[in-house]
Amino acid sequence: MMKKLICILLSLILIFTCLVGCSKNEATKKSEDYITKIIGENILNRDLAEACCLNGIVKIDSITSGLDTYSFDTILFDLGKGEKLCEVSFSDGAWVSGLTQNGFYAINTLAKELKIYDRSGNITNERVFSEVSEPMHFCALSENAKYFVYTNPSGTQATVIHMVDNSRCSIDLDSPPRGVLSFKDDVLQLVSISGEVFALDITRESYTLTLADNRINHFSSHYCIGETESNFLLANADGCSYIPISSADEIVVGMGEHGFATTCVSQNKNQLRFYDLNKKTLSYYYLTEPVEKICYIDDQNVLVVTGSSMEKHHKIILCNPTSPEELTVLSQDTVINIEPEYSTPSEETTSPSKLISNVPAIHQFPEFPTGCESVAAVMALHYFGNQISVETFVDEYLPTSRAFYVENGMNFGPSPYEYFIGNPKSAASYGCMAPVIEKALHACIGNSESVKNITGMSLEEICDQYIDKDVPVILWATINMLETNPRNSWYLSDGARFTWPGNEHCMLLVGYDDTKYFFNDPYAGKLVAYEKSLTEERFAELGSQALVILPQ
Repeated sequence: MMKKLICILLSLILIFTCLVGCSKNEATKKSEDYITKIIGENILNRDLAEACCLNGIVKIDSITSGLDTYSFDTILFDLGKGEKLCEVSFSDGAWVSGLTQNGFYAINTLAKELKIYDRSGNITNERVFSEVSEPMHFCALSENAKYFVYTNPSGTQATVIHMVDNSRCSIDLDSPPRGVLSFKDDVLQLVSISGEVFALDITRESYTLTLADNRINHFSSHYCIGETESNFLLANADGCSYIPISSADEIVVGMGEHGFATTCVSQNKNQLRFYDLNKKTLSYYYLTEPVEKICYIDDQNVLVVTGSSMEKHHKIILCNPTSPEELTVLSQDTVINIEPEYSTPSEETTSPSKLISNVPAIHQFPEFPTGCESVAAVMALHYFGNQISVETFVDEYLPTSRAFYVENGMNFGPSPYEYFIGNPKSAASYGCMAPVIEKALHACIGNSESVKNITGMSLEEICDQYIDKDVPVILWATINMLETNPRNSWYLSDGARFTWPGNEHCMLLVGYDDTKYFFNDPYAGKLVAYEKSLTEERFAELGSQALVILPQ
């Protein structure tokens, strides 16, 4: 009976391999089958938090999240041997995890508790930092498990603790960190909340800026990636180079030592593109489900998480890029695409365009990581001469709530149509919808007739009635026009179930032309442009919400 079941399973694997069109040797097929099986229900039915790799050991974290805490599972396996090494579960907390040379670690920042595990899931060291009086904002353990680093709540000072002799030192930081690029030996490479890369040398107690380019937004221990209008920008210790973008909606979804992977936002979501930096080739791979995460990339394989965040249905597959073509690498940022020639249209058929001038752009980072709605409103207020600060608008006029509770086994919480959920100054918050900002603007201006909720209007109507008349529009869409990504859900006081639309975002619409809409984007802190059809799609997904301040 067992042999029969194994034969059936192998047949299904062979059919799957043929369907996706991926040519693999027998060892790779075995690894892919094993990886798909060992993840099991823990990953299939939970949110994926992180997937990373060190020296061929892959760590995948999954969570069941709440507002401030979450339960947490870690699976460790050997990619080369196709062996599951361990699976460890953690209770509710605010967890941070990472790989070490001999296993992994988990830090509960609320309890100030560090647990270090070997590759078999056995605890090799555990410690509670009871001597630390202030909350831990950011923390990490070195790969050799020798140093533990954490920052104060403001992120302006790092404290380094030697795990053996308990000696410690403090290093002042220029900008709060938001992530670790690498922590090898005595040097911590990290990226700041403002997007700069710094090297923290523990032995020298120094903090050195290694990269500062506001176009960079993807980071690894080997290199960093940003986007220009036409190219991917690659930056490392040797300088910068540029690789042409294949399509306008292409985004980076994973990085490895030898290359990076992308997919497209609005179309071909199931297509992966592999940019091999060593071989200087571009390859394509087609999957049966949308890509969610790239776990690991080496010079031969890509470990991919596919599936739906909404349905919590994920698959982990190992694939090889196919059909490589030569990759162009440029020494400078140049536009290499040649635009087709068009005959000049007559004046009667020229598409209208409009850009409202002198609208201030305000960056929401680092002070207001979830405060895009308030920042968009303040930009509109500044345009009409009200020079209120974002902090004053948030502190004095924005209604907020964190009133989550459990009743009869059901999670209840506030409505984002009545309150901002959380605090715009905290990254562990959600956001709010148009009626909340409308209410805050009424209170700020002191005249309910000066604010109009125009939710339900089309973007064409909005441009015709407001943008053409030099009235900027506070408008709800998504970050970088990504798809909404349903996250946590709870019941409202009226019994209705609400699910938070991940990637929710608010911007200030200031113009348009025949193909694009122009926004002052709080997330970018500057004027940005998005294609009309994609903007209209995201605007509709958020309920076609919009507000205007009427000139007096």
